Amino acid sequence: MLQVHQNLRRLAKTPGFTFTILVTLAIAIGATTAIFAVVNGILIQPLPFERSDRLIALEHSQKGADRVNASPAIYFAYRDNNRTFESVALWFAGTATVNGSGNPEEVRALRATYEFLPTLRVKPALGRGFTAADDQPGSARTVILSDDYWQRRFNGSPDVVGRTLVIDGTPTEVIGVLPRGFRFDQQPADILTPVQLVRALAWAGEIGERGIARLKDGVTLTQASADVRRMIPILHSTFPPAPWVTRAQLENSQFAPNLRFLKDSVVGDLRNVLWILMGTIGILLLIACANVTNLQIVRTDRRHEEIAIQTALGASARSIAGNLLVESAMIGLAGGLAGLALATATLPLFLSLAAEHLPYALQVTIDRTVVAFTLTVSLCSGLLLGLIPAVSFAGPNIVRLPGGAGRSNTPSRERHRVRSVLVVAQVAMSLVLLVAAGLMIRTFQSLRQVNPGLTYSEKIQIATISIPQAAVPNFDQVIRMQNDIQNRLSEIAGVESVGFSSRRPMTAGGMGGPFYFEDKPAPRGLEFRYISPGLFESWRTPLVAGRTFEWNDVYNKLPAVVISESLARREWGSASASLGRHLRSGPTRPWLEIIGVVGDIRHAGLEQPAPDTVYLSFGDFTAQYVTRTMSFFVRSDRVGTTGFMEEIQKAVWSVNRNLPLGNVQTMNELYSQSMARTSLTLMLLAITASMALLLGLVGIYGVISYALAQRTREIGIRMALGARDATLKRMLLRQVVSLVAAGVILGLAGAAGLSTIMTSLLFGVEALDPLTYALVSGLLIGMALLAGYIPARHVARIDPMRALRQD
Repeated sequence: MLQVHQNLRRLAKTPGFTFTILVTLAIAIGATTAIFAVVNGILIQPLPFERSDRLIALEHSQKGADRVNASPAIYFAYRDNNRTFESVALWFAGTATVNGSGNPEEVRALRATYEFLPTLRVKPALGRGFTAADDQPGSARTVILSDDYWQRRFNGSPDVVGRTLVIDGTPTEVIGVLPRGFRFDQQPADILTPVQLVRALAWAGEIGERGIARLKDGVTLTQASADVRRMIPILHSTFPPAPWVTRAQLENSQFAPNLRFLKDSVVGDLRNVLWILMGTIGILLLIACANVTNLQIVRTDRRHEEIAIQTALGASARSIAGNLLVESAMIGLAGGLAGLALATATLPLFLSLAAEHLPYALQVTIDRTVVAFTLTVSLCSGLLLGLIPAVSFAGPNIVRLPGGAGRSNTPSRERHRVRSVLVVAQVAMSLVLLVAAGLMIRTFQSLRQVNPGLTYSEKIQIATISIPQAAVPNFDQVIRMQNDIQNRLSEIAGVESVGFSSRRPMTAGGMGGPFYFEDKPAPRGLEFRYISPGLFESWRTPLVAGRTFEWNDVYNKLPAVVISESLARREWGSASASLGRHLRSGPTRPWLEIIGVVGDIRHAGLEQPAPDTVYLSFGDFTAQYVTRTMSFFVRSDRVGTTGFMEEIQKAVWSVNRNLPLGNVQTMNELYSQSMARTSLTLMLLAITASMALLLGLVGIYGVISYALAQRTREIGIRMALGARDATLKRMLLRQVVSLVAAGVILGLAGAAGLSTIMTSLLFGVEALDPLTYALVSGLLIGMALLAGYIPARHVARIDPMRALRQD
């Protein structure tokens, strides 16, 4: 305890030194803690469900697709015939319209079979869960509310169970409230409703829903996959193929299990990003430790005489080393506590920036695991800081008499070599981070130069409008209502054009299926979307050949399609040659004539190539299943001005008072959203690399300043003998060049390894891009020379006589 008190007093006597070290460690450990909190919450901690290691995602693979979701047929077949699952459930996310007092509201909805909550082993906090009767087609509709929606709409009233909400035009009884903090899927859901599947309408193959199952105790994923492989023939023989495929195509689709643990399905490709960020932050921490170690060596060097006196008075090398290690450990723990406070304060900001890319089902917090990690890192960092000074000053070369402290140069030279090695390591690690940031900058620039095929502008307002079947059963009336909404929106002052589509661009997960060409032997898997007349005009997508849809085409059910330019060129050689050709969406469906060709659009994101796309009108037979929810695109200079959204809502209400606007955003916001992951990764790597560069330059400056201070007499003699400033500067800078060159060589090798791991994050640039490596190396060398030039310039101007008198 006395030793701790003495160390505290010693640190208090050098407040500037202590503050510098604490700030450096706090920033590095704080950044490490914040990123580890994300890694811990997403990659290490289990899903927030009982025995979550037993939960799996029912995913499959087939020819041309590695990730195929489930379907009602898969759910029925696996539920009825499995030998390895404790339970099976089907679910999908969407939106719903809730009517009641006040204006209609669009809410986020989760629809699932009645086994969903029991499979997760979640019980409602209030009321009851779904039963098989609730999930029967035609039964009275029921709903379970999320805790947040319960608090928001009903102020947490305990008598909410039994109340009635009008959801999608149907009276629905509230039967329960989910537990507080219930988390599932990418976005939080306000309500949970039973899906009420109709078995007679189930088709074999992927439809779009997602399945989960709970493995029986003792069953492995391999055993479950074998069980699914056994059930696939049962699935195909029990349920008919979807109308767009033949029985032969279904049998030859190479449909196979690709089961994953639910945790892996939720995390997805985020795992690679997080481990890369964790690695880069770890490198920053090592750079900070190297920098602080250099400061520790300088400080301990100044205590050389004090340590020599302690040795002369009988202190052992072990006790001196222990004292230095205790002091460093105290510094490390203090820096860690400050870093933990910094991480706690900044983590909410980071989570808000990264919210769209972090799984909602997983919660990121500063928990006991994170605190234990921080304290461990802090203690290890502190011991690392003190290890080199302890070995250096408590070893056999320690000066044992006070009088010898100023004349023994051997220990000083050894410590200088240690500091030089630390600087080389700092330069190498800084280069690794700078290259990573440089590659992300090149990726960002490449993405910005991509032509998306449409105009991303603040002048385009987007809003989703859903027309529930219960409210408008007749599909022809749905089409007319959507047309009426488009016309009313077009009448708003300042609106240039309006169109709508079944999906928004730049969002993954578009609908796909086989299409048959009249002059081709085999079907092609193509993406398809339903669009309205006027959509391409609102998007400013160029018309390459022919024409686009008109409303007469829709009402007369003209069998026509518009296709993308890439599809036209690939199948028929040119856009014009494709006009008048025919294709269809199923072997028994009517042929559709190609009436137009439009420019390619990168529907899946800027980093993905534009898919071959078929644009359908509402005359197609599947339109009634997928076009009740449409995204409207309103082009106007008034977007973002006061009152414009109110006018849009009033225009919609003039057609139907019960239709709310949902998922409101501008086209430019959609563009920024598509760039969000790259932007976030770039920002974090840029901040990390900038901090690393700063710490590296500080380390170079410190080493050169210290080295020059040790050579003051030598420099004074050289100046007295006539050495010129320029000659001295070159001599002094050679040392900087040698350190930096060694660091750059090591750093290039390390950067090559890291950038190869980063390949999945890059776009339009190679992992070993020579331009990035050259520019980053040049930047680091130039900054390092500047950091070394400043002290060299100062020493070269010293008074020779003063230098000669210096001891």
